[in-house]
Amino acid sequence: MTTEPDPKIVFYQTLSSIPEGYYTSYGRIAELCGVHVRQIQAWLRTLPRDTSLPWFRIINSQRKITEHEGAATQYNNLAFEGLLPDKNGRFPKDRFWPDCLD
Repeated sequence: MTTEPDPKIVFYQTLSSIPEGYYTSYGRIAELCGVHVRQIQAWLRTLPRDTSLPWFRIINSQRKITEHEGAATQYNNLAFEGLLPDKNGRFPKDRFWPDCLD
């Protein structure tokens, strides 16, 4: 008998596997973890402020940063990795993970 992996553990593993210089969406992470988008958002809110997990690599389905308390930090972290939005605030499609691996 096989047991399903704990979705929260899958979330942490998936989050830690997003490569530097790439991003993904809340929906894509939810799909990979087998949970609803709201669950991903809840888990992100409970991460410690000093976490080493790259939470900032998750953006919304419009390829933009969602307004929240850590939005400026998120923008700065993405920019540090070379990810800059266009004039409309959208990040480049070719840096969307894991689709960029296809």
